[in-house]
Amino acid sequence: MRRLRNDLPYTFRPPKPCGWIRPFGMWANRRIFLERKFRVTTLDDEGFERVRELSRAGHAVLLAPNHADHSDPHVIIQLIGRHGMRAHFMAAREVFEISDAGSWVLQRMGVFSVDRDGPDLSAIKTAIGLLESSSDPMVIYPEGEIYHHHERLDPLHEGVASILLKAAARLKDRKKAFLVPVGIRFRHDPAVAATFSDRLSILEDRIGWTPRPALEVDERILRLGTGLLGLKEMEHTGDTGHGSLQDRLASFCERLLADVEARQGSDPKAVTAPERVRAQRYRIRRRLLDAANPLPEAERSRFLDDLDRVFTALQAHSYIGDYLLAEQTLDRRAETIMKLEEDLLGFPNYPVARTARVVADEPIPVSELLESGQLPAKGGATPLTGMLEERLSALLSRI
Repeated sequence: MRRLRNDLPYTFRPPKPCGWIRPFGMWANRRIFLERKFRVTTLDDEGFERVRELSRAGHAVLLAPNHADHSDPHVIIQLIGRHGMRAHFMAAREVFEISDAGSWVLQRMGVFSVDRDGPDLSAIKTAIGLLESSSDPMVIYPEGEIYHHHERLDPLHEGVASILLKAAARLKDRKKAFLVPVGIRFRHDPAVAATFSDRLSILEDRIGWTPRPALEVDERILRLGTGLLGLKEMEHTGDTGHGSLQDRLASFCERLLADVEARQGSDPKAVTAPERVRAQRYRIRRRLLDAANPLPEAERSRFLDDLDRVFTALQAHSYIGDYLLAEQTLDRRAETIMKLEEDLLGFPNYPVARTARVVADEPIPVSELLESGQLPAKGGATPLTGMLEERLSALLSRI
């Protein structure tokens, strides 16, 4: 999870598909990103024949994958192409703000931006319009953030279900809407274990510790995580918490959010930690960008500090205290170290080959559920999101 102190104005980037750029984009996706950067050398898939059938029949298909790794979009793009399809992607605005050249290519590959911290009407209208007019699958990640724990699903946003329900109400000529849960799981080559000690030494040195290669890997990971939490607690609250690691993470997250909400106000509709974080980022950025009533420099600095606090709260929420302790597998060790690398160094390392296993579950027939009354037209986003979350969680447990 990357630290984003984003106080820049947002510009919507629409999709601008371009046929001649696609072969180059697909080559670069496979060779430069999947194989070289993310080390995904094997890609297995299941269930995409059904997605292709629905797409070729002209239906509106929305793919909803879990999102636990930076390579997820590249994996899905590759699979969509493998099965002779093209797709539209909704991607975070920050992806487009890395470089103008990268933004240009993304838009011509059918990707469009979304501001996750507010009601981005341009992105919503674009997604609904594409589902209504095109049979190419739409890809939206309902978790929103990347948390680096493939075997646990974070609470889903209702935006995915809401978009598809609105599109379903506008479909004509026997065109139907389908929601497809997609599970993505990465497995590391056993050689990754030999990289753990040196990578942990770099992380220990990063926070000013003397590296302890003689200790067991799991003990070093736990000590490092606990030490990093203590540093963050001292930075933001002036003391360290007590109790289990899981309790301290939850308490720290709540304390930071409550502190910011006391100053900025709270959103009664925001219940989960990610929802509360998004609500605060939206409030803070809206005030920072108010050109008609600019903040004095000292007050602006306090607003930016609150952006840091809600980011740290989301970091604390993203660490599942018992994820590694419950099952100390090779892949969970690798994921936890990658997560620590991203938080301390800016980006995780991908030192060895990985296998991606991607399964498209049986599509949820949204139009049929609406027609039969099993899914209400008004207020249906909540039960549909619950259905997606249940199906996606079950899918991740078996792939």
